[in-house]
Amino acid sequence: MTTPLRLLALSPIPVEGAGCRFRIMQYVPALERAGFSVTVEPFFDAAFFDLVYRPGHFAQKLVAFIRQSVARLRLLMSRHRYDAFFIYREAYPFGPAWFEALLSRTGPIVYDFDDAVFLPNSSEANRFVESFKYPQKVSSIIRRSTAVLAGNDYLASYARHYNTAVTVLPTCVDTSVWTPRSSPRPSGAPPVIGWIGTPTTAAYMKSLGASLARLASRHAFELRVSGSGAPLEFPGVNTINEPWSLERDVELFNTCDVGVYPLTDDEWARGKCGFKAIQFMACGVPVVASAVGVNKEIIQDGVNGFLAASDAEWDEKIGRLLADPELRKRFAEAGRKTIEQRYSLAGHAPTLVALLRGVVGRKAGAA
Repeated sequence: MTTPLRLLALSPIPVEGAGCRFRIMQYVPALERAGFSVTVEPFFDAAFFDLVYRPGHFAQKLVAFIRQSVARLRLLMSRHRYDAFFIYREAYPFGPAWFEALLSRTGPIVYDFDDAVFLPNSSEANRFVESFKYPQKVSSIIRRSTAVLAGNDYLASYARHYNTAVTVLPTCVDTSVWTPRSSPRPSGAPPVIGWIGTPTTAAYMKSLGASLARLASRHAFELRVSGSGAPLEFPGVNTINEPWSLERDVELFNTCDVGVYPLTDDEWARGKCGFKAIQFMACGVPVVASAVGVNKEIIQDGVNGFLAASDAEWDEKIGRLLADPELRKRFAEAGRKTIEQRYSLAGHAPTLVALLRGVVGRKAGAA
């Protein structure tokens, strides 16, 4: 019987965070079929992850931080049990790359990132966490890695300044799970415009407030917002704030009629992987997204969705989708086809499996 290849996967966030789910957890079955034994260890547990984005609670946050740091140190002491390490963003979410440095002396590291984490970035929602961050360490982790996975070409270009073994692995979805809704939309109900995000991205949605107010004066629709932390309200817009939950994630996407994905045009946004657009499109929901970064690769404007670069374009393109059910249907079908062809788990899992087997194989050869 072949001994499994022992892989320790480290993430700052738990499965409730999209990065852990879609950059690590969804690949575990394919890795196990390929002979890996995968241990996934987030730094934040679910309770701490929920707490960290709430204002105040500093004493509770400090206690949780100490508790999780002790757990990380214990894990570090057991590092010799593993053949390789998969690090999503960072092994320890505060301070320099000392944790990664110790791991790199024990076994090969595969480093994976899907945001411009090498840039300082903060929001009101995550100021507690960001005060301890050390983005300068990203280049050090990349240098120490045997291989690097980047979510898009912009991130890969940065990584190649420090390591030549860089592979682009877009964030993808299991298209057998992320599917269009099976039930017909309620007859006579107004179209639903949907935004699903996080407390740290709520500011992007707020930037659409004026456009939504103008649209509400001309079209009947319901705006559904989920994941923003604090409720979002827009004058004159019928807004429903839905709580986000892991169990309802697909439903929150596929029961929308139009998805919106606004971003600002800056360096941080250019590092994003267009994942909300990918989720909407996988669920057969036509999307209007900012014409920023990788969105311009995912969406072919007017074919499988719309790109918007100005307030006037947001008004016009959302308005067209609200007024034209046939256009929504055409975009839904084209968007779904795009995801099946270019952003499916089945299409990209073999790349990750082969890369990790190659990394472990090189370690065995060196030994």
